[in-house]
Amino acid sequence: MNITHFLVVNILNNQVKIRSVTVFVDPHDISCSQNVKVEIAQSIELLESLAKILRSKGLEPWTSRISLPAESISLFKRIIESIDASRFLVSLGYTNFNPAMAETYLDAVERGFYISFNGLRAAEKNLIKDISKFIHNASSRNPIYATRIAVGFHEEPLQTPYFPDSTSINGGIGLSFLYPSFIMKNLEYGLAWAFNEFKRIVGELANYLEARGFRVSIDYSLSPWMEESVIDLLQRMGYLATQPGFNYGILLLNGEIWRIADKYAAGFNEVMLPYAEDNGLKRLGEKGLMRAKDLLLYAATCVSGPDMLVIPADEEKLANFIKDVYAVYSIKKRPLATRLIPVSNKPEDKINLGRFGETPVIPY
Repeated sequence: MNITHFLVVNILNNQVKIRSVTVFVDPHDISCSQNVKVEIAQSIELLESLAKILRSKGLEPWTSRISLPAESISLFKRIIESIDASRFLVSLGYTNFNPAMAETYLDAVERGFYISFNGLRAAEKNLIKDISKFIHNASSRNPIYATRIAVGFHEEPLQTPYFPDSTSINGGIGLSFLYPSFIMKNLEYGLAWAFNEFKRIVGELANYLEARGFRVSIDYSLSPWMEESVIDLLQRMGYLATQPGFNYGILLLNGEIWRIADKYAAGFNEVMLPYAEDNGLKRLGEKGLMRAKDLLLYAATCVSGPDMLVIPADEEKLANFIKDVYAVYSIKKRPLATRLIPVSNKPEDKINLGRFGETPVIPY
């Protein structure tokens, strides 16, 4: 099977970008510490071979990632001996927060690893205040560390290429795509047509990789990256953030994502609105038009409205905000995750978040 000119053209002209390729380390093969080094080495080899195949066709993945099974923090000493987190993004999987492990968690995020805490178990065990304290401690050392910490709300771990809330369940590879501009450019043909074309493109890529022996999954989530703005797409559709109807606009996009989700679908598969990753949201924050509670409201219809929020440091308020996310999950009953970055700055001040750029602080 030869990859077609249609696929190459649509990805190379930046209408659709390969946001990430992820290798999920099989939990059965890495279940004991003796296997860690071998299994991670095999996963790196698989990831490099996948990237090489894509590059041979002129397709450049934006990031390469490795996702480990749940509670991989228990093998952390072996893991850091086996992998350089500066080469790949690495998730340590869904983890039950243990206050006694706080220093190990901090060491992990300082080294560049990602981790997601099980918010449901934390709520049951009254540990949300402890998580808030830990996030504040990490962010006080460097706000970038807090970008690597999620609190997830879902009963089972999620196998998704979206970090930090990523866990390997049964191995294989995962793909995610950056495509707000593709949908926007094709809106004139109708929303359904635009999503059908997107599915056609990524489906052909998945078939191509599957024919070469890869076990493929795709998270079809529509997520932003700076000027590739979901906020701008919704505005083009006629739905303005902070105005009535915005949640309905998100629902329309989610409906299309759910419609095209096929046998490859895994993970969240919803609209994502990470504040620090969408320049449309940042502009609203800079003008004082966006609050954390607004993005919490949007979580009713999208998976990560309360994500990448840069807010004033306050352990009690942050803990209560996490509880609010839990309350939304309890009604919504779909996977939800939050990342919160508490800083000493005031609302509308800007902080530098490294690759996420200058980001305005927003009030609760």
